[in-house]
Parts: sequence; C-alpha cells; structure tokens
Amino acid sequence: MAAAARTLALTLTLSLATLSSAFSTMPVAAADRVMTPGNRAVVDGLAPAPLWLNFAAIASIPRPSRKEEAVQNFMKAFADERGLEWKQDDVGNLVLKFPGRNGGEDAAPVVLQGHVDMVCEKNADTEFDFDTDPIRFTRVSDAQGEWLTAEGTTLGADNGVGCATILALLQDETATLPPLECLFTIDEETGLTGAMGFDPSLISGSTLINLDTEEFGSVYVGCAGGGDSNVFLEGLEREAVPEGYEARTLRVGGLLGGHSGINIHEGRGNALLLAAGTAQKILQAIPGARMATFLGGDKHNALCREADVAMFLPADAVAEAEVIATAAEAAATAEFGLLEKTISVTIATENTAPDAQALTDAAARKLLSTVLALPHGVVKMSAAMADLVETSNNLASVRIEADEDTAKILLNTRSSVPEALEAARDRLEAVINLAGGRFERGVAYPGWNPNMQSPVLGVAKRACVQVTKKEAEVVAIHAGLECGLLGDKKPGLDMVSLGPTVTGAHSPDEQILISTVQPFYEMVRAMLEELAAPVGA
Repeated sequence: MAAAARTLALTLTLSLATLSSAFSTMPVAAADRVMTPGNRAVVDGLAPAPLWLNFAAIASIPRPSRKEEAVQNFMKAFADERGLEWKQDDVGNLVLKFPGRNGGEDAAPVVLQGHVDMVCEKNADTEFDFDTDPIRFTRVSDAQGEWLTAEGTTLGADNGVGCATILALLQDETATLPPLECLFTIDEETGLTGAMGFDPSLISGSTLINLDTEEFGSVYVGCAGGGDSNVFLEGLEREAVPEGYEARTLRVGGLLGGHSGINIHEGRGNALLLAAGTAQKILQAIPGARMATFLGGDKHNALCREADVAMFLPADAVAEAEVIATAAEAAATAEFGLLEKTISVTIATENTAPDAQALTDAAARKLLSTVLALPHGVVKMSAAMADLVETSNNLASVRIEADEDTAKILLNTRSSVPEALEAARDRLEAVINLAGGRFERGVAYPGWNPNMQSPVLGVAKRACVQVTKKEAEVVAIHAGLECGLLGDKKPGLDMVSLGPTVTGAHSPDEQILISTVQPFYEMVRAMLEELAAPVGA
C-alpha cells in the first residue's frame, strides 16, 4: 500500500520540488492534478463541496513545518487565477486581498487567519514520507457520526480545514462579504515562528477571525502562552559491551499521544516516563545490564506515544527482562487502562544499536533518574476560569544516539500567566542543576487575554445561535494560538477563534467530525455577512 501510494505520488508530480515550481506558474484549476483520486473519492458528496475539495488538494501537498513553499505557491496560484492581490512578508507569511462581494465592498476589512503547516506524526508500522507523500484520507464511523481521518498518520485538519474554509469563502458567489485579508501563516506547529516574524503592515483590518480551534459550538477568546526548554546531559561515558551479551530493544508503544496543551489534563500516559521507569527496573534487577540509546518523541507540542531504549543484556537474563517488561505493561494498564486501551511494553529482539558501546551504569542511571524527576502534566488549574489549565509541563522528547555522549531532552511549558510560566521553568532548571546538566530556556510567546466585551465575540455568538439555534460556549484554551502573537504585533486587534470538531490532533488518531464542517462554514459566513455592513451603517 505504501509503495503504491508513493508511486501514485510520483505519477501525480507530488514531490515537494515539483510542486514548488509547478504551482508558481500553473492555473489553480490544475490543482486537480495533485488531488489524489483516492482523496477525491473519499470527500465526494460532502458539503460544502468547495471546502472539502480544497482540503483534499491541500492534503495532497506535502507541508511539514518549515517546508511550506509548495502549499504557499498553491495559495498564490489560487489568487492569481481570480485576479486577487497577494503579498508575502520576509518569513513567508502570505496574505490574499479580496475586495468584498455583493454589497459588502464598503465595509471595514476583516482578517481571516489559518496556518498552512501540519504536525507530521505516524504510527511506527506506517511507511510514509511527509516530505513527498500525500496524506491518504479514509472515513470511519462511531456513535457520534462519521469522521474523516488518515491512514496511519496525522490528518492535517489542524489547520488545513481552516485554510480550505478561507478559500471556499472566496469561491462563494452568493455570500455578502466584506473586504477580506486572508492571512496564511507558516510554521505554527514547531514554535509559532511565522506569527513571531509576522509583518503587521501586511494587514489593515482590526477584526481577526482565527480558524484554528477544534470544538464546534465553542468560541475561543483566550489562549496560553508557552516556551520550550532544551536540556543537555553531557559527558555521559560509554564502555565496551561485555562478551556474551545480547542486544534487545525495550519498546513502549500504543499510547494515545495527543496535543500537549489540549490533552495535558486528561492524564494520558507518557511513553518517555514509562520507558525510563521500565529501563531503570531492568538495570536494578539485572546486574551488568547496559543501556545504549534512548529515543522517543520529537515534537514539542505532542504527548509522546512511543519510545525505544536499546539495551545489552546477559544472555541468561533476557527472560527476566521480558518478565519486567510484562509487569511494567500490567502496571501501566492498571494506572492508565481506562483511558489508554492499547499500551504495549515489550522486549524486542531487534537490535536498534548495532556495534554500539554501552553507556556506563552510572551514566545510564543519571539519564533515567533525570527523566523520571522532571515534572510532566498539569502544574496548576486556573482560578479565573473553571476547568481551564493554567500551567503545565510536557516532557516531549529524549534522544541519545548510539554514538553520542550527550542526551538531549525537550520540554514545553505553557501558562496563561507569564510569571507562572517562568516559575515552572525555574523548577525544571533546578532539577537539571541537581543532575549536573545544561538548561537552555527558549524565548516564550505571549498568551491571549480574554476580552468578554469584544465586538466580534458578539458577532460570533449571534452567528452561532443563527446557525445552530444554540448559545455558543465562550472559552479559553490551554494551547498556543497565533492570536496572542498577532495581537502583540498589531495592538488593538479584536479577535475570536473557532473551528469544526477535531479530535486526536498532533497524533495519527487525528480526525474531523464531518457533520460539524457544514455548520462551521455557515457560522463563519454568517459572521462575515454581519460584518459586511458598510462602515457607519
């Protein structure tokens, strides 16, 4: 299946290089050439059709963070075909300028905003190259209804559906629309660097609708700030593996993973902590057992689902290690099993560190103890808003390769209170100081403070009632929306965020509830039609 998909990708000229050059010249109608027949078939018959077809086209273009040129060229081609002006800033953020339609041309301009990159996560047994392969759509059903998801990878509905919605609105000949400034930012997922480098002169509007949240019927008015921290445990010594030892891999998998802001309060398991705890038990129980590598996680904003620890074990102790792994799986199931249904802790025969030297016992214990000592999860709930996480830490990644003497640990801290964010990072640094490591604190991005008197919030609430006959739930989110940075770059922006229902973001379980997409589109359209009233009307 994977090989066939790659052949199809090549046939449809889906390589990143080809797309980057092709979309700079081809008319947007030729986007059909990059929309895989499989994806087109999966969305056939869904409404609104332009939105789903736009998403199918976007999903057929490889768009990892910091590799968005091809999808941005697709957006430019879309604008060129319609005679729309576009501008791009120095970091790559793109704005399409739309003059309004059907009597809304004299209204104040409105900014519609989404990000074009996606989180690239796949299951361990899925063969897939995010730099060249198209996302492969499929549909599944459960008690809530029908969902669109992907085969073994993230779907990219975060935020491909938001971008597809913007394009669909520009195609909607029947809507009354104000002048629109359609802002497509880059690299949201690996650090919000597009929003950090945003040139505010690209837009003139003072009202912004962000289309990057994931719970239809909710209108978001605030978000957490956050920052990454990098840890380096240096000078970890290695030694030759004793004769007669067998290479094995301690493998942890089957966890849910998920978004490190949205899902952090749910008590999901962390594969790094489970792997470190199990490896420590093996070292304690089996004299002479050695560890060579520790590899798990790579996204700051994802909960770690899988981790591998390459180990060398005395031949007569392999069975004992397997017993320890089985016990660790049982313990994890007892702790998390009502939520985590497929936890797996095994000793695999695969040798993931051939010809490696082992870490010394002292070095391995230092690394494992440090990982286990780092706080992960909710630090504090908000006193200002019920059920909102105020501050959290995510133990995101641990990596030491077979030929390295430095372990690298990635941490992500979020908070709606800047002082609390830095206090949490102070405590992380204290742990690393005790471990003798080096702690590098990245620059934090700002949060977005709720404004309950926001004019556009009133517009959103009225549109929600109009479309759904229900009141909108007004909420804040413990995740990093670009609204905080954009509002910081352009003071006075009046903002809300909304979206269809998406679950499992940042993991291969990502899926979008199909029944929420049509009313989401109608809600955004209703908001724009109210905002299309001429200035002063």
